[in-house]
Amino acid sequence: MPSKSFHFRSINDRDINIVNICDNENIGTTISEGDYEIEISEDYFGGTIIDENQAIELLKKSDTLNLVGNNIVDLAITLELVSLESIKKIEGVSFVLIYKFLQ
Repeated sequence: MPSKSFHFRSINDRDINIVNICDNENIGTTISEGDYEIEISEDYFGGTIIDENQAIELLKKSDTLNLVGNNIVDLAITLELVSLESIKKIEGVSFVLIYKFLQ
C-alpha cells in the first residue's frame, strides 16, 4: 500500500487546467535561496489530500503540472515526464513545471 501522500489542487482558467501537486510535508512552508522564494501555501497547493496511486494518475493524464517536493518530482522522473535538467531545487526541495504539448 502506498505510504506517500500529497496535496492536490486543480486551477482552471479559460482553456488551461493547471494541476498543482505538493508533497504533504512541504505544505505551509516557504523555501528561499538568494533572490528566489516559493511559498508553498495551503491556498495554492491545498485542497485534496491524495495518495501515490492518485498522484500517478494525475501525472499521467494532466497537460500542465506544477510540482513541488522531492517525492512528487521523483514520481514524475520515474514516469519519464521530466528531464533531470529541468528540475530546480531550493533548500533541497525539488520543483518543476511540466507542459505537455499534444500533436
